[in-house]
Amino acid sequence: MIQSIYIKNCLNYFMVMIVSLIVSFLITSLIFQNQIIKIRENEVMDQGKGLIYLYQALGNKGFNEYLKNTNLPYDVYVYNKNGLVLKTPNASKSSGLGKKTIMDVITGHVYRQLENGPHNMMIGLPLDRKNDKFALFIKPSLKESFRQIRNIILTSLLIVLLIGVSLVLITTRFLIRPLFQITNATNELARGNFHIHLDVKSKDEIGQLAKSFNYMVKELNNTEQMRKDFVANVSHELQSPLAAIKGMTIALKDEAVKPEEGKLYLEQILLESERLSGLTKQLLNLSILEANKSPFKPKHYPLDRQLRNQLVAMQSLWMERNLEIDFDLPKLEVFADESLMNQVWTNLYSNAIKYNFDYGKISVRGFDRNNQVEILISNTGYGIPDKDIPHIFERFYRGEKAHTRTTESYGLGLAVVKRIIDLHNGSISVDSGEGQEITFRICLNK
Repeated sequence: MIQSIYIKNCLNYFMVMIVSLIVSFLITSLIFQNQIIKIRENEVMDQGKGLIYLYQALGNKGFNEYLKNTNLPYDVYVYNKNGLVLKTPNASKSSGLGKKTIMDVITGHVYRQLENGPHNMMIGLPLDRKNDKFALFIKPSLKESFRQIRNIILTSLLIVLLIGVSLVLITTRFLIRPLFQITNATNELARGNFHIHLDVKSKDEIGQLAKSFNYMVKELNNTEQMRKDFVANVSHELQSPLAAIKGMTIALKDEAVKPEEGKLYLEQILLESERLSGLTKQLLNLSILEANKSPFKPKHYPLDRQLRNQLVAMQSLWMERNLEIDFDLPKLEVFADESLMNQVWTNLYSNAIKYNFDYGKISVRGFDRNNQVEILISNTGYGIPDKDIPHIFERFYRGEKAHTRTTESYGLGLAVVKRIIDLHNGSISVDSGEGQEITFRICLNK
């Protein structure tokens, strides 16, 4: 089995060339054959007129001597009404002509006929001498003319074939070279090299393939980097509480703390354990969402009621911070998974509470936009620097690390929110700046 695309392409081109040359040879031979027949017919007619002139001048005996002593490239027959009068010495005894044909020529008609295919021609001309009527027939052979023409055509086509084969071998190699590069690059990619780049400048399908390959490598490289960052971040996030739990457990075991401090240590161990539990739940939730394994059961339901109920459920948290709530939503209905959207509003409300000033403000607004609803959730606070805004939906990304550490943020909440919104074919964006109000804008289909 032929596996090389270079050989396959060359063989395909060769087959096309050979078939094309055979067809060209047949068509060209037919065209030249018809032209040769017409040209030869005119020549024979002229030669026949010359022979008539000689016969009239030399007479029967003199013309017969002329035919014997002259090596003519055709056969000549002379008939009268009684039959064959004379012929060239090498001509066959019978011309194969019928009596009716001979009499038609004697009475003054010109005879043109191809006998037994295009290689044999017969021309008949009327001949008068001393009140006697004759028929002069000339039978040239076209085999030699056709053979020469075929040799010329074959020679030309063979030269074309040799030139074509050489050009195919060269041009195909240039055409296939980018595919070789892509194959080698694919092998490198399979070995884990995500830093390869194809420099293919053509704008054809192969160029588009190379462009798509470069884009794929870039995305895979980003994914690989995200995987490494994910592992590093998870390790870091797990290491901190585990180290704290281990240290406090050892201290309790060795009785290195006072009895009255033991209770404090146990409470701290409980807090770190809850922190680990929350982190693993967020990781599991995000993993399920990204694998599209989360149950997705959209339905029509009142969104304004869900947003209000979720805010009421978190009342103890925002009242603890003495936050002012500005809730203004008309009746809104969406087509979404109510359970998943609960996670969205919980995470966004939690952020609005955690990253707010004491005695700050949270605003919730809703708008009906034809086929969509738009929800705006805003809060006062330190704001998000411009450099952090493009990254806030990435896993484990935290801008103000010193600040967010005190808020026990894992950097996963907004990643979960973004994934859920994407599942609903909606959109989410953020407007903010350092020291400015933070506003999340969510658009969902009705």
